[in-house]
Amino acid sequence: MSVVRNRRFAALAAVLAVATLGACTAQSPDASTSSSTTTSTEGAAPGETNRAVFSNVGLPSNLDPALAASSDGFLFVRNVYEGLTAYEPGTTTIVPALATEWTVSDDGLVYTFTLRDDVTYHDGTPFTAETARLGFERLRAVNGAPATMMSEIESIEAVGEYELAITIAAPNGFFTGVLPKLPLASPAAVEANKTADDEWATDWFASNAAGTGPYRLTSFTVNQDITLTANEDYYLDFDPQAPTDIVLRMDPDVTTALQMLGAGDIDMLGAVGPDDSAAAAELDGVKLVEQPSLQVQTIYMHAAKGPLTDPRVREAISLAFNYDAMIDFYEGSAVKANGALPATFAAGLETFDDYTQDLDRARALMEEAGYGDGGLTMRYVGIKGLSYFEFAGTLLADSLANIGIEVTQDLVPTAQLLEAIASEENAPEFILLNTSPVTNNPTAFLRQFYVVTPEEGGFNASWIADDALVAQLDKISGLPEGAEQEAAVLEANQMVKDLHLGIHIAQPVMAQPVRDNWDVTYENLDYLYVVRFFYARNIA
Repeated sequence: MSVVRNRRFAALAAVLAVATLGACTAQSPDASTSSSTTTSTEGAAPGETNRAVFSNVGLPSNLDPALAASSDGFLFVRNVYEGLTAYEPGTTTIVPALATEWTVSDDGLVYTFTLRDDVTYHDGTPFTAETARLGFERLRAVNGAPATMMSEIESIEAVGEYELAITIAAPNGFFTGVLPKLPLASPAAVEANKTADDEWATDWFASNAAGTGPYRLTSFTVNQDITLTANEDYYLDFDPQAPTDIVLRMDPDVTTALQMLGAGDIDMLGAVGPDDSAAAAELDGVKLVEQPSLQVQTIYMHAAKGPLTDPRVREAISLAFNYDAMIDFYEGSAVKANGALPATFAAGLETFDDYTQDLDRARALMEEAGYGDGGLTMRYVGIKGLSYFEFAGTLLADSLANIGIEVTQDLVPTAQLLEAIASEENAPEFILLNTSPVTNNPTAFLRQFYVVTPEEGGFNASWIADDALVAQLDKISGLPEGAEQEAAVLEANQMVKDLHLGIHIAQPVMAQPVRDNWDVTYENLDYLYVVRFFYARNIA
């Protein structure tokens, strides 16, 4: 359960809400650039109109669920589309969604799902096992970020009108945790809107939608807003206090957004830093929603470029960083990270040592690597307008000056952060990303951020994939839940630590400012800045 507090920020130990990857928008090169699209909704929304306005520093410029890769994209997709399973709000617990139940074969390879028989897509198409199969087929064919989570699926077969069999390559006790992140779109919409050059209707889905979720798309203005309204044909009943109309706003200037929050013009905020949360806590009618975080802030090092190809240089940089100063900046809203995985994500991770600065050892490693005289210049990229990105870059420069490395800082608009790592050749030496799992599977998290490169649909901004780490992750996937699996996860975490692919600068604690009249849970498996509005309540 989320906890709400309405008091001075310092009094509650100043909880941080950190802008994530979701402050950026991943998009295909062919993403629609139309300025506005409107989709009409027939019928009356359930209950009385109950409007919620959510402000974020970024919004997706492409609405295709097959391309969603960041929290601003997830904010749209999670409310309009669904998967076979879902996560209980704000937790890592799997619950039924489009599937009501499932069985697993004795060899752990075949999952047979019984599907709901009372679901229709927003375009009126009945949901069946065959439409679900086609939805998975589209995800794989479009080959965006969600498709990277389908690599273990060997086949999908409709074995009955409402029965779907999915065969995976090897046993994986975490498999059902992938399914909430595989949103299923209407195959009828694909058929109606495809062209000879666009078999999967990607142009249409860039600015339109046809899912099964509790909300329908009503309008979309790029870089401005997205409006949704309640799906009157949704298979679950709306609570009278749940919002029926949603406005997702893009407000790049957080100061302006805070003013609007205080005035009651917006109800909830995403992607704010610790100082902004502190300011929000001072506003009349505003409270902070505090929840556990599964996030680790990481400054990635381009390990396939220049001096950073030497693991001794990367280790020296990790040892040179001033972790205490970073935590001091957050004024109690973050704790030291102790590895690539969040310390609360799996049993035993809390036993790892925190990162600490050791300049003597850092200088010795630089000398050993042949850079004792320094003279190196490297580039850091962060998000413009978010204070902790700038502070982390400044602190990196100050820290690395102690070992002869000059760091130049380049702060860019949110939409350009992922562009900065779009290619191995042009990526900077350092880039700050907020790494957070999107499933309950620690191996999937490590693959996404330490194996699969941006060119392949992942976020491995170090640009190297260690063979031993890949083998370890493959091993974990086949282990049953229990002590052996837990030990293997700890070993994988240590392997990433030993590779020194990034500087794990902090593990934030999450808090988001909302108006007093809203009871809201943020999704900790969607980079923290996603609300599934069906579960929000206007308690005024």
